[in-house]
Amino acid sequence: MLPDLEKIINADRRAKAALDAARKEAEELISQAAFQVQAIEARLQEELDALKRTVQEEVLSQAEAQAAATEAAAQRYLQALAEKQAARREEAVAFMVSRVLGP
Repeated sequence: MLPDLEKIINADRRAKAALDAARKEAEELISQAAFQVQAIEARLQEELDALKRTVQEEVLSQAEAQAAATEAAAQRYLQALAEKQAARREEAVAFMVSRVLGP
């Protein structure tokens, strides 16, 4: 019976050693997975930041183009008003001169 008991004790020791090795391997795998997750998160954050910059640059570019178009339209409108004012001023002066000088 003593050899059977030794076999059981040895088997128990081997099982504990296997369990310890499995725990150690699991901890290493978990550690590696955590490291990979951190690396993936960092890469995704970099990609997100790059995408944000791209979108912001695109929006800014469109806004600048729209602002330039609005400014050009405003300049054309102001020019038309100035021309209209000059024409009316000439008409008013001509009218006043004709009134003063008579027919």
